[in-house]
Amino acid sequence: MPPKSAEESKRRLIVAAIEVMTSDGIAAVSARAVSQRAGLAQGLVFYHFGSVADLVAQACVTATRERVELHRERFDAATSFTDLVQLARDVQETERGAGHVSVLGQALVLAQADPDLGSAAREALGLWREPLHDVAGRLLSSGSPFDGVIDPEAFTDLLMAAFIGFELTDPVRTEADSDRSFDAVTAMAGALDGLGPVARRAVAATLRRRR
Repeated sequence: MPPKSAEESKRRLIVAAIEVMTSDGIAAVSARAVSQRAGLAQGLVFYHFGSVADLVAQACVTATRERVELHRERFDAATSFTDLVQLARDVQETERGAGHVSVLGQALVLAQADPDLGSAAREALGLWREPLHDVAGRLLSSGSPFDGVIDPEAFTDLLMAAFIGFELTDPVRTEADSDRSFDAVTAMAGALDGLGPVARRAVAATLRRRR
């Protein structure tokens, strides 16, 4: 069916590019492959985006934005370290099933040689960082033994580094590998959440002295 507007045409091409990336990888994205999947003329790729590289960049950001919004309520509801670990586990499993884990991993690798894709990858990571930063702020707020000791910005960077690490190593990790990692982190998170008032004050005092 012909598109009703230029915006619909552009959206169909982005959706088609995302489908090609998730099923066949970024390297498989071409004007022909995308236009055929979208049911549109090949020339529209260049009309709307200028190049296939720009289409890939926009598709990466669009796909990430949609995936972040899919998990938004879970991010907003996370109030403990255990919640955060379970959320990370659920997101990892959901995104792997949707194919977006491999796409982001490919984008991060290819970004080293492609400035435009690098810019898109940074923007995509920023979309994940924003809700993670909100969670970090809650976990390190008043009442936490880490309040005033660990910088929320630095903690968010640490969470993002862990997220990126899982993304990049996912193709060579088995389900058992992931389970083992998450089980270990879950145990540590449970221990932190289970600290009583006296233990929290002791931990906070020790951290401040070391700082």
